[in-house]
Amino acid sequence: MSLATPAPVAERFRFSPRAEPVRLGSAPPYVHGYTWRHPAPSATLVLVHGLQSHAQWFAEAAELLLDRGFGVYALDRQGSGSSPAVRGDVARYADWFDEVGAMVQLARSEHPSAPVHLVGHCFGANVALGSISSGRAQVRSLIMLTPGFYVLPDYGLVEKLRIGVSGLAAPRARFRVPQDDGLFSLDEDVVAWIAADSLGSKTLTARCLLQINALLGEVRRNAGSLSVPLLVFEAARDRLSDNRRNRALLDRALGDRCRWATFEAEHFLLAESCRDQVLETLTAWVAEQEATC
Repeated sequence: MSLATPAPVAERFRFSPRAEPVRLGSAPPYVHGYTWRHPAPSATLVLVHGLQSHAQWFAEAAELLLDRGFGVYALDRQGSGSSPAVRGDVARYADWFDEVGAMVQLARSEHPSAPVHLVGHCFGANVALGSISSGRAQVRSLIMLTPGFYVLPDYGLVEKLRIGVSGLAAPRARFRVPQDDGLFSLDEDVVAWIAADSLGSKTLTARCLLQINALLGEVRRNAGSLSVPLLVFEAARDRLSDNRRNRALLDRALGDRCRWATFEAEHFLLAESCRDQVLETLTAWVAEQEATC
């Protein structure tokens, strides 16, 4: 029996009719997102995208998670995906925490009996952790996909100086993100899809970069205060997340309170051949949290 041909990447990461747009906030600029509503979910998952991405990067995984009995909510942070505001810009990193908190609250209000689990991808793992530590998001557990506490490559010293000066003199001056599209995957079709994606942020303002630096300082310092269970997915061949430094940080801060799941894959786990195993591990984790609460 022949194996089915995988769907083209563009179809895999396209929203289906089951992805319903949602809008958060009582006044503009609103923050948008998508929900895959289940009539009686065993749990709800709030997905937080990375720095250069947006909710559509979760489209395929969300469909599969919905079929596994979860309600799924994916945020487009301000200036990303379907959300308005300037791409790659933020005045206060705490605004991102507020946005995550609002999406968690939406999930909770729509399914009050279903526990909420927060899932952050790459830089989104930092935002997710900060949302919990700051009290904006009350959730049952935190799940990190290839977290970005430390990433490769970084800006050079000269460019860091330029960013710092621009933050004072020209805060909306833009700088290219130093992580190239090819670092997400070795699959040429996936990389081509990322390269053609115009809904994310491949340049950032100086003030956004300074806010990111401040956010990273906060979450690195406060990682040990995390009060909910943590599962971290690590890609063994990751060329974007600095696995060694990320693991050292979490081991030092949380020790055996952090569980690890490692896959022989590149950074974008949800686009890799191990995707189903990743989702199976996530599903088992959520079931375990419900059994032990």
